[in-house]
Amino acid sequence: MEERPFSATPSPGLLTVSGSVDEYAVIALRNALREQTADYTTSLSVDLTDADYLPSVAVSVLVAAMRSSEQNGASLSLVAAPGTIAQRVLMVCALPYRETVDEENTPPDNPVVA
Repeated sequence: MEERPFSATPSPGLLTVSGSVDEYAVIALRNALREQTADYTTSLSVDLTDADYLPSVAVSVLVAAMRSSEQNGASLSLVAAPGTIAQRVLMVCALPYRETVDEENTPPDNPVVA
């Protein structure tokens, strides 16, 4: 399977991530998260459903953003559709996530501990 280039597409309250979030793309991801949350003071959903590759360094960026948001009274929620690479990574890492962007008013799924 050929990896697609990383992209992060913003829309109000949502950042859609696609392609390979490799070691080089994490800087762009971190910058996009910081920008879209106004330095982690505004809540944001991050849709990872279309991510092809999500290594531990990318997970670390997401966890740091979630913590920073929480410390500032905002929330950063992760979205990953069932059966996707992102969903499997988030499940293995026991991170909370929603299965669809439309679940805006429901709490994140309980993490599954491997």
